[in-house]
Amino acid sequence: MKEFFTLLFRFDLKALFFTPTDNGFLKFFRYCFVGGIAFIVDYGVSALIFFLMGNNAVSTVCGTTAGFICGLIVNFLLSKKFVFTEDAKTGKKSEFLWYTVIGIIGWGLNVLLMLVATEWVFSINQYAAKIVVAMIVLVYNFLARKILLY
Repeated sequence: MKEFFTLLFRFDLKALFFTPTDNGFLKFFRYCFVGGIAFIVDYGVSALIFFLMGNNAVSTVCGTTAGFICGLIVNFLLSKKFVFTEDAKTGKKSEFLWYTVIGIIGWGLNVLLMLVATEWVFSINQYAAKIVVAMIVLVYNFLARKILLY
């Protein structure tokens, strides 16, 4: 954590974002940044589908799924560039496959939590629920990818 704050206070953007590191906190910071960009893509696609299809369980599943797919692709590409620069434990050929498998589990968690929040238990607005659920799934995705894949 000390390294992160030193780089932040020096405003050393190159070291904060681009220089390869083994520092777990710095990697999580980068993953949150990358995840934020992927979330904007995910949220935008989801919101568009929610808007077009209305407020119902079908739109929740369709919007969450379409947003997930777009966000997964953006997240993978940016994570390889900025976060997980090392080779995957699985090798290059199956890296995206395992990245996707972890992501699909995250998608299932995403859909489940969205349905719990909007349909089954609570009646939270889809747009608000998407933000809360995304934060929960972001932590799962980072930990699963860091522990199992990298």
